[in-house]
Amino acid sequence: GPADAPPPAADGLGYAAALRAVRVEGDLTRDTAPLVVQVHATSTIAEGRVPWGLGPHLAAGVEQARAVAGDTDPDQLRRLAGDRPVVLVGRHLHRLPGARELVEALAATHQVTVVEMGWPGAWRPAGARAFVATHGASHANGRAAADALGLTA
Repeated sequence: GPADAPPPAADGLGYAAALRAVRVEGDLTRDTAPLVVQVHATSTIAEGRVPWGLGPHLAAGVEQARAVAGDTDPDQLRRLAGDRPVVLVGRHLHRLPGARELVEALAATHQVTVVEMGWPGAWRPAGARAFVATHGASHANGRAAADALGLTA
């Protein structure tokens, strides 16, 4: 459909299926709102311009940032996050050049939750507090992940 079409209703059939598909490993509890960082590839023809992520589903006040795997300095994200936990959201993070290193560098100093919106591989980031697999990157999958994380309004 057209890019400016309204998003699908969150309570539709796709959302119910997306909720059932979410798998959480680890501990999602936290004391403060996290910095949500969407991790992208430097470029990919397959990814195109299809919107994905948690962005449209986050409650007001949840800060978001964008990072490019392999190009983003973990110290830059550390400064941006401060004392807050970090939620790193990506698609196929285990295959993105530089993504594993970025995730594990941040997890060494921050409370990190990883949200995998592609098909998860066997990799689980060293030091991450939690790993959330959505098994898809649709609008409904993003809403289901945001709900699982307690980040929706």
